[in-house]
Parts: sequence; C-alpha cells; structure tokens
Amino acid sequence: MKRGQRDRILAAAGELLAARGIARIGRREVAKSADLSVRAVSEVGRSRSALLRAVVESLPFPPISESLQQQAQQPTVPAMQALLTAARDVLGSPAAAWDTREIQALALARFDPELGATVQHRLDQRRAALTTVVRQLRGSGAVDSSIDDEAAALHLLAVGLGLSVIAGASTDWDAPSGWTSLSARLLESLAAVDLPTAVPAEDVSTWRARATISTSPTALARLLRILALMQVTVVTVLGAQHESGEQLVDLILHAPRDLDRDSLAQALGSVGAHVIVARGMAADADDIATRVLQRCAALVADPDAAPQAAADLVLADSWEVTAAVQGEDTSAEVLRMQWTLDQHVVLRRAHAPFTGTEHDRASALLGLVAALAQSRGVEEGYGWSTQLRNGTRLWIRLARPADAQGIADMHERCSERSRYHRYFTPMNSWRDENLRRISGGHRGATLVATNDEGEIVALGNVFPEGPSDGSGAEIAIIVDDRWHRRGLGREMLMRLVDVARRVSFDSLTAYVLHDNQGMVAMLSRLPLDWQIGRDGDLGASVLCMRASLSEGTEHGVESGSDR
Repeated sequence: MKRGQRDRILAAAGELLAARGIARIGRREVAKSADLSVRAVSEVGRSRSALLRAVVESLPFPPISESLQQQAQQPTVPAMQALLTAARDVLGSPAAAWDTREIQALALARFDPELGATVQHRLDQRRAALTTVVRQLRGSGAVDSSIDDEAAALHLLAVGLGLSVIAGASTDWDAPSGWTSLSARLLESLAAVDLPTAVPAEDVSTWRARATISTSPTALARLLRILALMQVTVVTVLGAQHESGEQLVDLILHAPRDLDRDSLAQALGSVGAHVIVARGMAADADDIATRVLQRCAALVADPDAAPQAAADLVLADSWEVTAAVQGEDTSAEVLRMQWTLDQHVVLRRAHAPFTGTEHDRASALLGLVAALAQSRGVEEGYGWSTQLRNGTRLWIRLARPADAQGIADMHERCSERSRYHRYFTPMNSWRDENLRRISGGHRGATLVATNDEGEIVALGNVFPEGPSDGSGAEIAIIVDDRWHRRGLGREMLMRLVDVARRVSFDSLTAYVLHDNQGMVAMLSRLPLDWQIGRDGDLGASVLCMRASLSEGTEHGVESGSDR
C-alpha cells in the first residue's frame, strides 16, 4: 500500500473515532470517508480494534503531555510552575492532556494484547516524564522516604486521565479555583524541603501583586512556599486584616523572566482569592520606608500626581478625575473619593473588590495632599477652620473613605430620634457600601466636622436628586447629639449651600419630618427662598422644602459669624 493511501485511511478512521466512537464505525464507513476500497482499509486493520491501534500509534502526544516531556528532557521553568500549569490546562481543556481516541484504546486494551502493548508504551512514556518532573520538584534535598516519586507520578497521571474521562460524561465538574488550590497543596506536599537557589538578578522581572488570604497563621507561610517553589523571591510582603475577617497581602516579587503573569496569578490563587498581578518597576524593590518617603516627596513637588499615586497604591485598573457631580458612585468595584470641592477621583477595578484597607490607603494619600495644601495656607477646596458660638474651634472638611468608621461611630452616639430625623427609618446596622457612599463616595459633596481630637461630630451631604440628575440636589445633615444647640448644624448647612453653588447645582431640596421643627427653622434662616410642600411618595409626615440657587444673594460664610 502506498504511504499516501495509508495516511488517508488513518486520517479518516481517526476523525470517525473522535466523532462517533469505536462502537459506531466499521471498515465500510472508513473506506467511504477515505474514498478508498474496503480491501485497502483491511490492509491497515481488519477489525475496529486494529484500526484503533493503528490510529493511536500515529497520534502525537497531546500538548500537555508533550510539554511535560519537554520539561523532563530539558527544564525550562520551575517544576512547580510546569505541574501547576498542566493541572490548570487539564481542567480547562481535558483533550489537551488525553486524546479521546487514547481513552477508547485504554478501555479496550485489556481485551486486545496488541492494542494493550501500544497503550502501555504511551503510558510508560508519560509516566517516565512525570516521574522526572516530580523529581525536579522534590529536588536533591528530598529525603522523605515516605513519598515514592514513581507513585506520585502515577497519581498525577491517573488524576489527569480521570478528569479527561469525567469531562466527556459530566457538565458540572469545572471548579478552577478549588482545583488549582488542591493541586498546589498536593504539589507543595511533594516538594523538597531545600528550596531552589535564587535566580540571578539579571534574569528576573519585578511584579506587584495582592491577594486576599485566610488569617490562619499557615496561610501566608503556604503562599510564600508556593512562590518559592516557582523560584519567585519575595522582596516585600505587607499584611493587613480587613473587615471581612480575611487578610489582605501586598507583595513585591522578583520572578524569573519567563514566568508569565497568568502562572504567577495561578500560584497566588492556589492559596488566596481576588488576586491582582501587575508589572512592577525596578524602584519597587527598594526599601519600603525609602519608597514611601520618596513618593511623599514627589507629591510635595507635584500634588496633581495624587490621583495616579492613589491608583498605583491600590492596583486600580483605571482612574479618572471627574467633576463633583459626574461619574459613578462608590461600589464594590468603584472607589470614588473627594479630591477637592470641584473634582473627585474615581478608581475602578474589575477582578477584585476594593477592601476597607484599600479605601483607607487611598484616603490617607489624598489626606496627605490636603495637609500639604493646608500647611501652605491653601485651605480653599480642602476644608475650613470654624468657630462656634461658645468659641470652640472645629475643622470642616471634605470627607474621605477612611472616615467611614468615624461616621459610623458618630451615628452610634446619636440618639435613635436623631437618626430617625435624618433617615426616616430605624437604623439597626450599616451596610459597608452604603456607609462608604454617604462618607464621600457619591456625586456631589460630603462634609464632616471634626473636633480637636479628630473625632467626627457632624456629617453633611449634598448630592444629585436622581441617578442622571446633575442640576437639582438634595441636602441633609446629622449632628452628634452632644453638639446640638451650638450652631454647628447651621454652620454645616451654610457650607453645604456654598458647596452646592460651587459645583453648579441649580436648586436644593430638603426632606424634613414634620415634627423636626429645629431643622425647619435652621433651613428657613438660610438666605434662600424655600417653597414648602409635600411629597406624595414619602407621605404627609414629610415636608419637601425646595429652593433655587440661581436667585437671591449668594451667602459668603465668615468664620465666627452669628449662627
């Protein structure tokens, strides 16, 4: 038989076996598909089993198996990386590890000695390669005699084969994060106690990464060990517990140049969640205290770099400076911060929600810029010092994300009546996202008043009335009960009115409970022409007070004025 005819028969038989399976094909179907005679097909294989054997003998090894054999012959990456990548690829594409025709041959091998010999040869090649890679993972320092390298290789081989078989019979077997974590834990247990030597400095790349891990004492140790087994050097590691009870870990890493972002993220994801990996710069490897001081010095020289610095600090995907009344409110994937009265910074991140720790970090950076401005005598746009009737000095300023806890504490100190007057409903608990929005994460402006100890004693909001409304605003305040009747409420309202004008709102609306006559009186004393009515949706107990900001004389607030 000519070689070209044999190749046509093997190609036709291979396609039919892959599409229909050995039980549903015969020599006639193969002959028809190859456009040759049945006799020609019989020269290649007189039975289905013989045809299957001929096809399997002609098959190249699938990509995953081929890559592991190459790793065994000439290691190009750390063994942990090679095995974790194989584990990930097996789950995502089982056919890349085991061809369906090989699986058919494995099922029939015990009934056909010749087919069995073919299958055994291919299995031996796979197992030998895996054993070599396992030994690379275990290293020369491995002395744990309770682990047999060949048994470990057989286990990995069997698991990969099992997944490939299951993939064809089940639609509910794909669990990437859980599978990756389990694979990493198994491989970690096999690895040598003596870790690989460090990669030469000229052959490394710098990465910045973050992940959320358990607060268990062993979680961080496991994360560092997984990275070490991939020959990744941890330059800096910072951990901070956040409100979910988990731990946020920030890392500066030196990794081999051929270690790609996905493999690095996979390694971190084997222990943690919400993983972000971004390219670093050479300066990231400097001493952390030095880097912080250098960044502060840069912000002193160029305060306008604060938004970019805030985005870098939390590994945001994107950032923008937007007008105070435009853009998105704070959400799990959006971090909105007041930068000045006129401008807000909006950070976005798609693959990991912003944590409270990251809100605090970005907030602290913008707070630094505000403090620098204040030290230079530039208060406008950041905050004001004000004096109440009794001579007490307070600081009224733009709220920052880090104020969320202080605002929550103030609400706890307020009486139930005060909270009801502000929100028209009992407040038994705070949702983090809502709390962050009223703490400055919404369009418009949020002001807080703080005493000498930095304690927040009042909160004021002016924000668009509707999701797409940029002209009309709602105004509201709440004052710590201990600071009632000192003029603080009126001071907050006057500041909010001035801010509303500055950010170009045309009108103000205040919703006030009918029995809250103190608030009605404070609003009425403002230099605005209020129209008082009712809101059908809120009921007869709520007054709706509306005033235009484009009419009348603009009120300039002077510290120490009568309030």
